[in-house]
Amino acid sequence: MILPFDFYYGESHSPVRGLEKVYHTAQGKIWDGKKVLNELLEKYSHVEIHSDHKRSLENILAIILWGEYVAWNVASEMSAEFEDFGAKMAAVSQAHDEARHFYVMRDYLKKRLNYKPTPVFESALSVLDEVSSTKDLARKLLGMQLMIEPIAITIFRFIRKSKVDPVLNELLELFEADEARHIAIGMKYLPSLIKKMGAWEKLMFVWWQIRMINGEIKGLKAIEPDLIILGLDPLEVFEFAEIKQVTCLKILSKDMGIGEEMWRPVLRLIRFRKKLAFYPNKSHGPIQRLINSFFEIFRD
Repeated sequence: MILPFDFYYGESHSPVRGLEKVYHTAQGKIWDGKKVLNELLEKYSHVEIHSDHKRSLENILAIILWGEYVAWNVASEMSAEFEDFGAKMAAVSQAHDEARHFYVMRDYLKKRLNYKPTPVFESALSVLDEVSSTKDLARKLLGMQLMIEPIAITIFRFIRKSKVDPVLNELLELFEADEARHIAIGMKYLPSLIKKMGAWEKLMFVWWQIRMINGEIKGLKAIEPDLIILGLDPLEVFEFAEIKQVTCLKILSKDMGIGEEMWRPVLRLIRFRKKLAFYPNKSHGPIQRLINSFFEIFRD
């Protein structure tokens, strides 16, 4: 068997450039999860977490734990599906990161919070289940790299901002740095897949994304009480995630050499669902909220 040309001559002849560097960068930034966690637990053994904060952390981090498990599986699957060997290497490095994130988060929950597994919010799992089960590589890339990863980075950032546990402050900084590298896989590989789609495929692709965004908003609403208990503003959390996702879509459009028209329905839906989910006047009924939010979007 003769290996493909690109396996010998590398990314200089590949349509997907730079992803091999993601692998090598990740290799240089690998950290020992067990060692780091044990050192942090020892360093802050004198710090107690408030009981209310503990319960909210459990609710949020249980979702993160499941997300890391799904990301580990998805990255492994993508490494087998990618044709470009640089993308394969990058996906393998992500799988390695996600495996570390999974066991570190599992050990943190057990050792620091004495967590006993309980059912996770169903609404928070819908997007993870959909991304995990889809056989479409473009949807897997969009869902995991450009939707779930930005949400994870947002949650890491805001839990650190809450300062409820110094162990998490230092631990999640490492998680966040790893996850930021993973977004590059979607940004660089997805345009080549979208360019191969016909008009109907693109329409179904965008519709799938709209469904995923709706699921993400439901998931964030499910943990809204926990965010408030941690001293965080749920709307601020959502808008931070929104900015990250929208920025990814705009960069993606630029790399594809197209305008942002393809994503316009998605951006409108994000704004509409945001206004509806975080409607300021609690005295208004559901119909009034729906109508006001709808007309506010089109007035803008």
